[in-house]
Amino acid sequence: MNVTLKYDYLKYPAEPSEAFPRRFSASRPVIPIRLIKGTKDVRYHAIIDSGADLCIFHAQIGEVIGLTIESGKLLKFTGISGQQLTAYFHDLEIEVGGYRFDCYAGFSREMENMPYGLLGQVGFFDLFNVVFDYEKQRIGLKLKNK
Repeated sequence: MNVTLKYDYLKYPAEPSEAFPRRFSASRPVIPIRLIKGTKDVRYHAIIDSGADLCIFHAQIGEVIGLTIESGKLLKFTGISGQQLTAYFHDLEIEVGGYRFDCYAGFSREMENMPYGLLGQVGFFDLFNVVFDYEKQRIGLKLKNK
């Protein structure tokens, strides 16, 4: 199957600072996805994060699709801030651009301050070749032939 998807970077508000006094927005590779468990689904946004090992989403989103979050397999990990975080992993499906695939993803109650979920190496980059074109503000996703 030859699946190629293209998305625009999304702009988010940013506060000007001493280092970047004219910066009022930040462009990020955030895409719309759909999380699916059985007959329940929810539309959601997630950042394509090459620095994230795994796919991790907000616990509240998992509850919307019927997951009992703490019944999943526990993982304690350290985030970029150095803070220890907890996620519980569940099997579900993710839909990106009309293409559905199985994903073993974590759900964390410690993501409240994050505006979107994380699409990481295992569960996303292992399925797609990803091209970030910052100059054109475009993301290209090509499904790997497995």
